[in-house]
Amino acid sequence: MRFLIIFSLLMMPALSYTNNVQAQISSLLQQTGQHAVTSEKSPKLAFIMSLVLPGLGEFYTGYAKRGVIFLGVEALTWINYARWKRKGNDLKAEFRRFADQYWNEPRYRNWQEYNAANGRPYNETETLPCKHDTGDCEKVDTQQYYEMIGKYDQFVFGWDDVTNVGFETINNEVSSTLREDYENQRNESNKNLKRASFIIGIAVANRVVSAVHASTRASRLNLNLSPFNRFGQPEPTLLLSKRF
Repeated sequence: MRFLIIFSLLMMPALSYTNNVQAQISSLLQQTGQHAVTSEKSPKLAFIMSLVLPGLGEFYTGYAKRGVIFLGVEALTWINYARWKRKGNDLKAEFRRFADQYWNEPRYRNWQEYNAANGRPYNETETLPCKHDTGDCEKVDTQQYYEMIGKYDQFVFGWDDVTNVGFETINNEVSSTLREDYENQRNESNKNLKRASFIIGIAVANRVVSAVHASTRASRLNLNLSPFNRFGQPEPTLLLSKRF
């Protein structure tokens, strides 16, 4: 939906500018008693064509080489989007399997009970949601579940390599190699997923640029003034050409 809003906002000034230019020139010609033969190419159609598929409007307006460039950028963006999205999701599946193997929720709950009974409890700032709906969960949020167990010191006692550390130790003083490995895996996954999101922005920009370019090319004014005046008498032919 946001992309459609961006398209609409960018589309309106471009088409409005084109229509204003054509209206001004038509008015000028009417004042001189002459008429114009306008381009057969529709700026609006060119805009929409390139908005649907970058480069299509360029082919329509006769700029095939530039159409190939826009079309090539479109293909490359989606190829890279698919590659980074797939890699990010594969890594996500891997780090979640890693967490299921090496992070123990019952041990974390034992620490919670100890912490609650302690005279100087560790400050628990986060509430761990359920990763699956077991019927007795107040909140199910799989994404948050896997983010929290690696991100916050509060959950460090759930990792297998700290089982020999007493619960009386303050959490932010506990070092876990498994937790560090897990966070590295999660960061790598997020990095690829962010790249995939970024590439969507490039694809949107490519469509907008191609659409505006095709529209303006279609709007090139090649206006041949009639060789006859209003009395039917021949006059020198005047060619008006405007590029923008």
